[in-house]
Amino acid sequence: MKLVTVLASTVLLVLFSACGEGGGSPEDALKGFIEAVKAGDGTKAAGYLSSYAVEELDEQFEVLKEDPEMAVMALETMGVEATVSEVGDWTSREFFAAIIETEMMREELGDKLELEITGSEIEGEEAIVFLTNADGDEEEFEMILENGEWKIYEMPE
Repeated sequence: MKLVTVLASTVLLVLFSACGEGGGSPEDALKGFIEAVKAGDGTKAAGYLSSYAVEELDEQFEVLKEDPEMAVMALETMGVEATVSEVGDWTSREFFAAIIETEMMREELGDKLELEITGSEIEGEEAIVFLTNADGDEEEFEMILENGEWKIYEMPE
């Protein structure tokens, strides 16, 4: 069960940390990411991860790969069907996508994805997108422009 918690925490970290799909503005990219997660489209959501976010995910995914049998069992409890060899061959983006597509993750996230984007500040290839969450709290997402597309860079503090 601890591994399930690690898996869910890893995805939540990236969701609130971390865009092929980057859109024309930082706000568009963040909106696209949120909509992909809401729709359970893990592949599309994974396309919004910055290279920095993927590096962070790589580190955590490598720990899971050290015990692939346990990783498969934990993934099964989340509704992800995978073999040991599949998990061993997955990239971090594929791992992320598989988790996002689970019903368990959609239930876990629930209204945490009810976010209102209230503006942004762009400075060169970096931006901050301001939003209000379902509880009325203000949050900031750091974005970065990579290869002409805005990506979610780092989790709000």
